[in-house]
Order: sequence, then structure tokens, then C-alpha cells
Amino acid sequence: MTFSTELLTLFFFVYCFSYNLFLFFYTLVQRPSRSRFLQPESTSQKLPFLTIMIPALNEAKVLRRTVKNILNCPYQRPLEILIIDDHSDDATGEIADELAAQHSNIFVLHRCLANARLGKGAALNHGLYTLLEKFPDRDRAHWIISVFDGDGRPIEKDFFMAAGAMFLDRNVAAVQSGVRIHNTDKLLPALQDTEFICFSSIIQKVRDRTSGAVALGGNGQFIRADYLEKLSQDGPTWDPTALTEDLDITIRLHLLGGRIRYLERHVIQEGVESWRALMKQRQRWAWGSLQVFIRYVWSGQLMGARLPLLKKLDLHYYLSFWIVPFVVLFSLALTFASFFLPLKLEGHTPWLALLANSFSFWPMMAVGLWRAKVKTSLIPMLIVVGTAYSYHWVPALLRAWLNIAQNKKPHWVKTQRVHN
Repeated sequence: MTFSTELLTLFFFVYCFSYNLFLFFYTLVQRPSRSRFLQPESTSQKLPFLTIMIPALNEAKVLRRTVKNILNCPYQRPLEILIIDDHSDDATGEIADELAAQHSNIFVLHRCLANARLGKGAALNHGLYTLLEKFPDRDRAHWIISVFDGDGRPIEKDFFMAAGAMFLDRNVAAVQSGVRIHNTDKLLPALQDTEFICFSSIIQKVRDRTSGAVALGGNGQFIRADYLEKLSQDGPTWDPTALTEDLDITIRLHLLGGRIRYLERHVIQEGVESWRALMKQRQRWAWGSLQVFIRYVWSGQLMGARLPLLKKLDLHYYLSFWIVPFVVLFSLALTFASFFLPLKLEGHTPWLALLANSFSFWPMMAVGLWRAKVKTSLIPMLIVVGTAYSYHWVPALLRAWLNIAQNKKPHWVKTQRVHN
């Protein structure tokens, strides 16, 4: 039997090797850009109004500390917090009311069971519409709505000042901060932190300075209120059926022509500590990512959009990346099968080159971990173990595709907190 591998070779060269090489060299030569942000004293009269929404379902363990950390970060313009209690079973609602009684800039929205627990997107929509009704005369163009998870805490003291300064550019529709994991004394959370450092942060930085195809995350996101109002004209602002409502609203903001920036500041959150919890979380993320892929890529909607070509190509690359682990596994299986079976590979790249391509992101990981000031002695272990860990996406994606094939109704699965 003969099998031609020309297309596989081309796929790897363009989709993996060239892109990883570009990320590596761009990250290596590009210095962090903290100095780009205006100083607080020069922006204090110009920064937009800031509202932070915290959708909270059973967040009693972490909510008080999250709010305290947010309030401890200076912002030299009005800042308020809306806690959305999504009919919690624990003391979340009572803690939220207590915080509101202590601080005049904290409000609480209690959702009733009939309309609660329908997913994060539904809770955010309720919060947003409540704010728009409460403040009908507020200037939407100079009002920023931020989303923090119940365990989301800013690391840097100038977090909000830096975020607000980015919106002084009227073309900016949204901003996404970096994300880190705090319970890295355990291996599984440390690998999640490595994932955020080496893939999310690096790619977001590069996209911010090249294609502009920055993506919003579920924690540490900021969106200008007038853009949220524009999105609400065609239906719910955050799609309540989207399991990754942050990714869905990302594409819709880009389709509106809004610019999304990456903020080189970080919100820290809790990493899951068991494989069972990780797979629950990642199956939801995978299912949600495939929802967005089908809605915007497979349908051709994104290809037909009036967007700059580089941004359009990068968004297609980003939303189609789920293909890569399957192609890598298929290629490796094909290579090793040729050693033991009567299988001839035509135009075959040497198997060592295929293996090297499979690990072509290692230099980027090393630079990312080094830039993040991870202990040098841990970097080799995190790279090797992190590579093996990354293949958890394969079963997560397989389960997601199975759910889609069976036409199952998407359902939100909340990640449970462990630490206070």
C-alpha cells in the first residue's frame, strides 16, 4: 500500500512549523510594552467610567477576597461593582449583600431560580440590562463594562489604570488581560499556568501587535458599553447558548469592526486540581469552541466578513486550531505504522523531522516561561510534561464532536472552587 504525505508535509510546514518559528522570533526580539500606558496623573480626568460585573454561582469561598482585591487597586475615576448572584446554594448572596452594605459602589443582583443557572452568558445579560436601565443617561462611549470571575484577582496594582488608559483610543472596543494560576504548588495547576503563559499570553501579545485578532477570555475582559448596546440590537449581548460566551462575543465584536487589545497585566485565578475537574472544564471549552467554529468558520460567515485580510486569516487559524492535535497524532501513527506494516510513504518527510515539527513550539515555551520569571530549573520539566499534558484536548474534542453529532443541547458546567 502507498500513501502520499505531501499534503501532511505542507500542512505542518505552514500551519505549525512556520507559525511557531514566527512566534518564537517575534517574542524573542519584542520587549514588553508596559511603558506605552499613560501615567495615572496624566489620565485621571480622562479615564472612562468602569463597572465590573462578577457573575457568582456558589462563590462564597472566594467572593469576599476577590472584591477586596479589586477595591484595593486604584482607579482615578468612578468604579463600581455589580455582583450577580445566580441563585447560589451557599452564602454567596449573603456575602454579596454584606459587601454592598459596606461599600456604596457595590450593587447586588439576585437572580430567581426560574431564570437563573442558565449559564454565564445569561447571567451577564441580566447584569448588563440592569445596568443600562439603572443608568440610562450615562455616556456609553465612555463607560467600560468589565467581567471578572468569582475568583479573579488583579495581580498588578495599576491593573485598572492600565486598562482604562487603553480605552483613551476611541477605536478600542474591548481589552483582554493576561491570566495566571495561583495554586501552582500542585502539578496540574502549574501545567494550566504554563498553558496560559506559553500559548495564550504569547499569541495574544503577537496578535495585538500584528493581525489584531485578539480574543476575549472569561476573566479580566473589558468592553465598551456602546459596543455592547450595538450587539444587543440583534439579540442577547452574550449568547446564552454559547458554552464559551467569551469566544463568541469576540468574533461578533470583530465583525462589528471593533478593535480588541491585549493588556499586559494579569488577573489570577484558581486552577483545577483533579483530572476529572479539568476534563469537565475542557470538554465545555472544546464544545464551545466547536460551536463558534461551526457558526462562523464552517458557515462561511467569517470568510465573507469585511475585515482586514490578515485579521481574517488569523481568526480562521485560531478557530481551526482544534484540527492540529488530530493531524499530529495521525501523522505519528502513520510514521510508526510504516515501520511494521507493508505501507510505503511517498514524498515522506523523514520521521525525525516530523517529530521535530511536533515539538516546534518548545523554543516559544522556553522563552515564554523565562519571560514570566518561572524558576529556571523548572522550565525543562514544564516544557516536556506540558507537551504531554496538552494532548488532553484530544479526548475533550472527541467528546465535544460526539455531543454535536448527537445533537445534544449545550449545558453549562461550573468549575467548583477548592481554595478560599
